[in-house]
Amino acid sequence: MRTSVNVAVQAGALTAFVVLRFTAPGWLLIILILTVAGPVVLAVPTVLSLATLRRRELSGLVTAPFLACAGFLLLGGATMPDFGDTEDSVRAPVQVLLEGAGLGAGPVEPLYVLGSLAVAGWAASLVWLVVALVVDTRRAHRVAGPPHPAWAV
Repeated sequence: MRTSVNVAVQAGALTAFVVLRFTAPGWLLIILILTVAGPVVLAVPTVLSLATLRRRELSGLVTAPFLACAGFLLLGGATMPDFGDTEDSVRAPVQVLLEGAGLGAGPVEPLYVLGSLAVAGWAASLVWLVVALVVDTRRAHRVAGPPHPAWAV
């Protein structure tokens, strides 16, 4: 994947996450806005994608965790229910969007499970991404040694 496409994917996923979270505002959104750690941690894949711009092309080893981070961020942003002051204010962005389209929103309990799995998947893919970048960087900087004696002519 081209690094410029990767930056667009990561920035687009982060922007979509923010837009989705604003559709179902509650205390989770307020906590995310008021703390420094939340936005900083969420921006790590985007910052790492900017750091890889000089490469021009990403290997499959690095592309897969970048795409996993973007996908899990979108899934978590859409399905993780926010909590409010009242019981009827507990809604996920996907429920708000379905209600706006005239469809039934359904129960919120399965969304807690799906949202929690998405958060865990995002965290795991972030660790995978960091490991993949380290391995890929070491592989790219490996200096070729002398040829094998059997290959010498």
